[in-house]
Amino acid sequence: MHPYELPSLHAVRVAAQLISDVVLKTPTKASLQLTSLANQKLQRNGISEPIPQVELLLKCENFQRTGSFKFRGAYHFIAKLTNDELKNGVVAYSTGNHAQAVAHAAQLASQNRNISVPAYVVVPSDCPHKKISAAEAHGATVIFSGPNPNDRVILAEQVQSATGAVLIPPADDQNIVLGQATAVQEFVQQANQMGRNLDAIIVPSGGGGLLCGAIAVCKPRGIAVFGAEPESGGPSLAHALQTGRRTLEIEHPGSIADGLRSLTGEANWEHIKFEGNVQDVLTVSEAQIKEALRIGVQGLGFAIEPSAAVPLAAVLFGHPFRDWVESLNKRIEVGVILTGGNVSMKDLVALVPELNVTKGRI
Repeated sequence: MHPYELPSLHAVRVAAQLISDVVLKTPTKASLQLTSLANQKLQRNGISEPIPQVELLLKCENFQRTGSFKFRGAYHFIAKLTNDELKNGVVAYSTGNHAQAVAHAAQLASQNRNISVPAYVVVPSDCPHKKISAAEAHGATVIFSGPNPNDRVILAEQVQSATGAVLIPPADDQNIVLGQATAVQEFVQQANQMGRNLDAIIVPSGGGGLLCGAIAVCKPRGIAVFGAEPESGGPSLAHALQTGRRTLEIEHPGSIADGLRSLTGEANWEHIKFEGNVQDVLTVSEAQIKEALRIGVQGLGFAIEPSAAVPLAAVLFGHPFRDWVESLNKRIEVGVILTGGNVSMKDLVALVPELNVTKGRI
């Protein structure tokens, strides 16, 4: 993988303009309930200690086209390709959301350019049915691989070789990072319009594309960037930062946060590991993800997928994040990106039986 240069703020603005006619401007919401929970007293040795006030803002990329932020990167990548480059189609490997995004972006390119852009997407055999059906509905050919991330990559490269299609990686590419960075840029702008100046942004991290996009947007502004991941069954980015070596295998079984069952991209790793780019990578347990999923869905009134609940869990339950907040000794404006909502009601209730779901409504 060839390294890429971390995008500038100007490059992010140019990318946002390029995709502005198609990509949706998703809402930024405040939640009094979630903010109140984030400010509950921290228990230490049986003594209640107040922590400085945390104000939460939530960027709802679950309302984006194809139900996740992944559409921004996929559409931006394809928008940069010529008709001749697209003549043999595109191929992607994904845990699910990138597959849907590429399928729809290719579908739109076919319509807008009046050319045929076949899409081939490789997903693991245990990919949620909702994500498979959505990719197929957008016209993609879905190909199943084994559960290991490297299985997907190898199979996608074989498809690329056989068809001549352009390979669209899920995270490890500058044009993908630029597209995903537009979500963070939009978030910061919306917060400012609400009179809020963010001190920190927390994003879930699998392949690291959104995390690198957040670095590009936030670092020049002095906004701290946090990654969030499952403590097992994900990319093990926190451990990689401790050891200085990128993790090359996913622990099994995988996390319920299926969108984060990806290895951190090799090129993205070069930026993530650079001192001062990422404040910390926060880890949360499966139980904490489930509880954050329950709290988030009930508190917000709409579905989010488990991966989107991971950064919320880090705010609500993560001692490392609260320790950082305490160290600043001031009121903190924290932005959390809810990256997707591609989960069926059946799967959501199976994950969190306590949810009250009636006739399709939460």
